[in-house]
Amino acid sequence: MPQAEPSSETLLDADIAILGLSLRASNVLRRHDLHTVRDVTRVSPRKLFVMTRLGRRSVAQIASSVERRGLRLADDGVKETGAVDGAAHR
Repeated sequence: MPQAEPSSETLLDADIAILGLSLRASNVLRRHDLHTVRDVTRVSPRKLFVMTRLGRRSVAQIASSVERRGLRLADDGVKETGAVDGAAHR
């Protein structure tokens, strides 16, 4: 019998293990103090890529896993012109 997905709040507070990421991706996230799904969703793909030095495939895997659960990574602040917005990360 398959387990039901946890509620949104429970999911956000869940350990990143629930995302089913590769060992490398999980280890890198943990080294950067990203231990819960909430922690991961507060980081943009661009910052995740630069901050953690993960490859594009690993970042795509993280984003895909988060999106499959009805969530998304933070907006990276890129405007249509391609310039990075200087606003503080929320």
